[in-house]
Amino acid sequence: MPDAQPIILDSPDLTIDGTSLKCELSHIELVPEVAIVEVKTACGVKEYPGTIKWSLKATLYHSFDVDGTNEVLNAAVAGGVPVPFTVLPKSTLPIGPTNPEYTGEVIPQPFTQLAGDVGDASSFDLEWSIVGWTNVPTTNVVPGAAAAAASAASRSREKAGASA
Repeated sequence: MPDAQPIILDSPDLTIDGTSLKCELSHIELVPEVAIVEVKTACGVKEYPGTIKWSLKATLYHSFDVDGTNEVLNAAVAGGVPVPFTVLPKSTLPIGPTNPEYTGEVIPQPFTQLAGDVGDASSFDLEWSIVGWTNVPTTNVVPGAAAAAASAASRSREKAGASA
């Protein structure tokens, strides 16, 4: 059996509502937080896994450009509804079993609008909850499938907003 190849994050991509933030991204995590349920009886204490909350954590650089960090994230927050996201470990390789695209929706929350020292790049840590993941993340191994789903979801939100 060949040695397992470690994942080297040399070109990860994060998209929020269909817009790539790859060039503003410096750190990415998809993290489960498992609540532990403690049961105390006369026979002792046992711990069981409880609810699982997944989070998208990223360190991003601020950008006021069109489709830059601030425009994309502020639009998501202003919308007040979950938005689609994707994370691709290696954007230079095709989506597939050895390069799965993580997909889902995040709940946008207000974020740091400007931070940093004089002379340094302004960066911030983002942490948004992921909707609908259970024990394991939702992944896509078919190129283009998540982009098509995100586009359909965006059109559906636009249509719902227009009829409201």
